[in-house]
Amino acid sequence: MTNSKTVKTVKTTNENNLVKSWISNARNAEYNFIKTAVYAFEQFDNRNNIPLLAMIAFCNGKEFGSYKIEKGYTLTQFKTPLKRIMDKVLSDVTIRYKDKKAKVKVGENGGVNHDQLQGLRILAASQVGIKSKSFDEAFPKPEKKVSEYTVEKADAEIAKLLTKISTELGMTIDQAKAKVSAIKVAA
Repeated sequence: MTNSKTVKTVKTTNENNLVKSWISNARNAEYNFIKTAVYAFEQFDNRNNIPLLAMIAFCNGKEFGSYKIEKGYTLTQFKTPLKRIMDKVLSDVTIRYKDKKAKVKVGENGGVNHDQLQGLRILAASQVGIKSKSFDEAFPKPEKKVSEYTVEKADAEIAKLLTKISTELGMTIDQAKAKVSAIKVAA
């Protein structure tokens, strides 16, 4: 009887420690970021979370396992580009760090979006950087939501501030209101 279950294997080639070498060579990190991201997502797809978790940790200024960075360097400049890539390449995946441990939860239909990963592979083969127009088109910056400042929001902030002032200075809300209204504001 044969086993029809497909088994995904993890590549064990020279690229086995591509993330580790990217982290340890922080001076030249810009040149290999996209290639390293492709590798990390391929490994994640093969159920090897460690390379992606290491990239996330170092891009957020944290350490991870046996991975070491050159002294005096950081990789935090890659935090936003990595997040932009993750938003497109991963779907229904939650990654949480708690007490220096990472937990990965993949939803029922979640995982790696292979079409987006293929686009990332093309960018890596083209040797484009994260500041290129091609990268911005493939992984656009999220639009900033400008929330309107309303009278209700202003009232809530003032009430919160008055409560804080009265608590910290040991006075009533009415005394805090009087104190605030006595301040002359330059126009």
